[in-house]
Amino acid sequence: MKRIFLMVLDSLGIGSSIDSYKFNDLGSDTFGHIVENCFLGKANKGRKGVLNIPNLIKLGIMESYKASTGKYPLGFHQVKNLSNIIASYGFASEISSGKDTTSGHWEIAGVPILDDWYYFKKSNNTFPNILINEIIKICKLPGILGNCHASGTEIISIFGEDHIKTGKPILYTSSDSVFQVACHELTFGLSNLYQLCNTIRYLLDKNKYKVARVIARPFIGDNKFNFQRTGNRIDLSIKPSSITVMEKLIHEKKGKVIAIGKVSDIYAGVGISKSIKSYGLKELCKTTINQMKLADNNTILFTNFVDFDSIWGHRRDVSGYACGLEFFDTQLFNMINLVKERDLLIITADHGCDPTWSGTDHTRENVPILIYSPLKKGNFLGHRQTFSDIGQTIAKYFSLSKMKYGRHML
Repeated sequence: MKRIFLMVLDSLGIGSSIDSYKFNDLGSDTFGHIVENCFLGKANKGRKGVLNIPNLIKLGIMESYKASTGKYPLGFHQVKNLSNIIASYGFASEISSGKDTTSGHWEIAGVPILDDWYYFKKSNNTFPNILINEIIKICKLPGILGNCHASGTEIISIFGEDHIKTGKPILYTSSDSVFQVACHELTFGLSNLYQLCNTIRYLLDKNKYKVARVIARPFIGDNKFNFQRTGNRIDLSIKPSSITVMEKLIHEKKGKVIAIGKVSDIYAGVGISKSIKSYGLKELCKTTINQMKLADNNTILFTNFVDFDSIWGHRRDVSGYACGLEFFDTQLFNMINLVKERDLLIITADHGCDPTWSGTDHTRENVPILIYSPLKKGNFLGHRQTFSDIGQTIAKYFSLSKMKYGRHML
């Protein structure tokens, strides 16, 4: 039986990439700065002391980090015996033009984005008037709120009460190629929010705005002090520009791709056999472990652990990020034990989101690649020039036709 368990720790970068200066991210280092802050006692909210991740260390995360940055993170000393590392380890750089979720995930699946997405660059009055007017007219809206670059939690605090009073949706974006819509689940209604987002997706495509995602951001609460986003988010993505390794598995081997969390949304449902919605790190881990137990032959089980990015990375919460990594590590022990002889467990990331960095956006970083199989001795995978080496490795493992990009690591 051949199965791959592909785990994306959303935003766990391991040091700024060689081209990070182009993104004003030179010096960003998600993992290294978290380890450093823990060692210095600056990440003690809800936890204490050095970062405790023995299973990730056993898989080679520290060696991946050293290969990427040239040093171990502050407070960590070299593993005494590298033969104790049970997985193959290395790091990868991104060749896609952006540092967003869609670019990172598509490149992992063998489809890098080499041309530019459309970005809404103006900080205020962000969206073109002609587009806003068309949205208001078609959706029969009383108007809109926001229309700016913003953090998702801050903008509902600023405009949430006005939104409830007026029924005007809150529209905003970030440095990524996204069009985000925040509305109250009860007063505006989930179905109305989803319909609005589908209309915006249609208008963007019709008007040839190559925007990666339209994101529905529902929230609840009755005032700015208790507003909070819910797990009913959806991402409406453009379909991948060419065939992904998941599609190849389904078409060439009649295999299955089980997508957990927001994975299916990222690929617009293309190359996905079954989508399982799950929200929150604990639930994502629980669902992943349950599905690992059930996975059939010729299956990719693909999970995105979004909380690292959306809850702790973007909100610049070092302690929260550290807590999340420590919890994931406890669950990783169970995952490792479910990997059978011919299986592969692959752990990676899609970009960085350094919680110590300025602003609230993603950071252009290298990502770890950790590949575990009980039958394979761990070795150094080196510096992979593209995330697509993961997709090519998956294709090789399942004996699929070769992907256009990447070199396999088997």
